[in-house]
Amino acid sequence: MFFTRTTRGAGTVVLADALISYLLFAGILSLLSLLSGVPDALNLSCAFGNGVFLFFALIVIVALAFNQLYFPVECGIRIDLVKRIVSAFTASFFGIAATILFVEGLTPLYYLYVLPLFLIFVAVYFFRIRVFHLRAENRERILILGVTEQALEIIRETMSKRYRGYDIVGLLTSVEGQVGTEKEGVPVLGYLHDLDEVVEERDVDSVVVTLRNRRGKLPVQELLTAKTKHIRILEGSNFYEKVKKKIIIDEFLKPSWFIFEEGFYHTSLHGMIKRTQGIIVSFILLVLLSPVLLIVALLIKLESSGPVFFIQERVGRDGKPFRLIKFRSMRSDAEKSGPTFAQKNDTRVTRVGAFIRKVRLDEIPQFINIFKGDMDLVGPRPERPVFVDQLIETVPYYNMRHSVRPGLTGWAQVNYTYGENLEDSREKLKYDLYYVKHFSWYLDVLILFMTIREVLYRKGQ
Repeated sequence: MFFTRTTRGAGTVVLADALISYLLFAGILSLLSLLSGVPDALNLSCAFGNGVFLFFALIVIVALAFNQLYFPVECGIRIDLVKRIVSAFTASFFGIAATILFVEGLTPLYYLYVLPLFLIFVAVYFFRIRVFHLRAENRERILILGVTEQALEIIRETMSKRYRGYDIVGLLTSVEGQVGTEKEGVPVLGYLHDLDEVVEERDVDSVVVTLRNRRGKLPVQELLTAKTKHIRILEGSNFYEKVKKKIIIDEFLKPSWFIFEEGFYHTSLHGMIKRTQGIIVSFILLVLLSPVLLIVALLIKLESSGPVFFIQERVGRDGKPFRLIKFRSMRSDAEKSGPTFAQKNDTRVTRVGAFIRKVRLDEIPQFINIFKGDMDLVGPRPERPVFVDQLIETVPYYNMRHSVRPGLTGWAQVNYTYGENLEDSREKLKYDLYYVKHFSWYLDVLILFMTIREVLYRKGQ
């Protein structure tokens, strides 16, 4: 086996990364130096050149290590892998740039190192996919404590993914009669007190505890023993969040979790960047798309009587209401019997409305809301006050989504179907809370790319 799991085999991957980095730096920089007339000092036959190539390779290794790219479970999802790769590339870029700037004799390199550095990280990405994701024997081996709905959700999500850095080897239970059965295709290997034996027999790397009612059930001594043997012990909710990319909401989620959990903290700098970005992007797009706006407005007016724009009160940041602007996609009398959730294949939608919804043209006027500061490009979708009041009463922590500005698109919109009822709103809140917790520039960019993909594949409604 090329790579053994966890830190026991990390040395092999480090050596492979070092070799890839050295060869690409040496080969490409030597060639570029030759073609650009840089002195021969930077080539394979020169000790100084070899030292430079090795030092650059060391910078790459350090950047990869700091971004936890030597742990399969840490980059078990391609989104996380890309994030860590980009972060490591950025650190390497500036590390090498600083070296060239301050070390005499390296200034001839200038920006020549960018090409080999880029190719190195492309190679690292595909190398990680091959080692951590496609080779089952190299994946992190996970044992789950507790046959709970949370455990079954984790298993279902795991089985649906081809690219992952872990495999679930089995479950342990506290319920009589479950041992020897299978849950979602994963065997129940024993009872909770069998932990030591199962960890040894199944070569387990990490234990995920999904038990909610733990008093008198949790095998504390066995878990402590496993911990001393360098087995990682993971809390079920945190692992669920990593796997599902949403936050589980149940009776066990307490306010103290929000208080002490990392995340849910937004710096003023990030807020200022998002606001500036919103102003610039919304202004440019409103100008560029003005011909489209005129055509859509004309089509709406020709098909049915009534206003071109649909202006509706929505709830924004900190619960403050604002007037959201959209192109009208329904009949003008669509809500004569009162507010209702939009439905799939809604009969109130006009023909023009169905088309502009499909390609998201009905959302374009919301760039006016973004320019005004009512909304951001990315954030939880704003809901109507009448529904917000109902959801606050029935869904725990619903108000938490109002701690950031609502968005034109959001994490829930690119991960979940169109909301048609209160239960859908509850499910979408799980994604909204994940966004509020992990609020970042990187996540915003990812959501924008996923939104573009949805529009191109016409998944919108």
